[in-house]
Amino acid sequence: MKPFFTLCVARVGASFGTMAFAGALPIIRAEWHLDASSAGAIQTVFNISNAVGLFAASWLCDYLGAKKVYLVFSWLAAGALFLFAYAAHSYLSAAFIMTLVGLTQGGAYTPAMLLAIKMSRPDKRGYSVGLILTAGSFGYLLSLFISSWGAAYKNASFAFYLCTLGVLVGAALGALALSNYKEELLRKIPAKKDAQKHSFTWAALLLLVGYIAHSWELLGAWAWTPSMLAHVLKNESFNPVTTGLIIAFTVHLSGMLSTLIVGSLSDYFNRTSVLIFMGAAGAVGSLFMGISVSWGMMWSIGFAFLGSFFILGDSGVLSAAIADNVPAEKLGKIMGVRSLLGFGCGSFSPLLFGVVMDASHSWWLAYAVPGVGGVIACIAAIVLKLKEKSKYRLA
Repeated sequence: MKPFFTLCVARVGASFGTMAFAGALPIIRAEWHLDASSAGAIQTVFNISNAVGLFAASWLCDYLGAKKVYLVFSWLAAGALFLFAYAAHSYLSAAFIMTLVGLTQGGAYTPAMLLAIKMSRPDKRGYSVGLILTAGSFGYLLSLFISSWGAAYKNASFAFYLCTLGVLVGAALGALALSNYKEELLRKIPAKKDAQKHSFTWAALLLLVGYIAHSWELLGAWAWTPSMLAHVLKNESFNPVTTGLIIAFTVHLSGMLSTLIVGSLSDYFNRTSVLIFMGAAGAVGSLFMGISVSWGMMWSIGFAFLGSFFILGDSGVLSAAIADNVPAEKLGKIMGVRSLLGFGCGSFSPLLFGVVMDASHSWWLAYAVPGVGGVIACIAAIVLKLKEKSKYRLA
């Protein structure tokens, strides 16, 4: 198996920590007596620390290399999740240890994308980034199922122990995949004197705005869609295994398909046009995910699947587009700033979702919170498209 494909398999296991809390959340709220705002606050702690981990790791990649940074954070992630399983039994302890889980999960995310970019040709960036994200989505799917089933079968700690095993296997496979990979540190390349190569261009700025909006929508939906589906399914006669499978496949099978399909399409069609469509579709999908709760189980599952497809689908396209618009030797720093702002701002989406949910007891109003991100992402892509057309006319 080629090293890159082995790395993709490794990312499946390494991603088990990201959705473990969301999968176990319905049981955690009952065990720890948490209201929606408190649960959203813990998820916000994860997202903020995740953003810090993304920023730090991305910055370090320009100096130490993506390979070394990825491997260090992958091993640390296994230890952090084990600590959460062992010691987190209340709101305060969970919030504290969740910081470590977020830091280590975020620390492995951007280096994995940078490795996908470096290990592929420029004309295949969309496919390669899409594939590494698809592997992560499969890991999210498995962790969501394992954590929701494990929590329902026994308790929340048991669910997190199971997910820890996946992260440990992922770290070992990652070390195997990269054992013979020789990475060139691009900071050693002499700097070019072209000022344009060193400036934060309009294209990069608009892509940054789009990524922040994308993160807002994605993190809000990821944190609460499993709970929404659990709410819809609670009156059905499904056992915990079936319920866990339905939730996991609805949320993350769609994500697996979207990152690979949309990322590959962006290699053949204009990336900006793809971003316009996906932003608009994500906003509409978010709204209907909330509205469909009152329509019945099948409607909710269907719109959750479609909404998740459109919300996640532009992730790989945004990463490929930023790689097309910034110099390679500065890619780590730019992606670090992007990750810090995107996940930092997006971290408050689950919290605001919970606040709106507590105040209104309305799923559709709560889902309007992440839906705003899709609207802003679409507008940013439209402005970028107009600037591209203006540039072509001047040329």
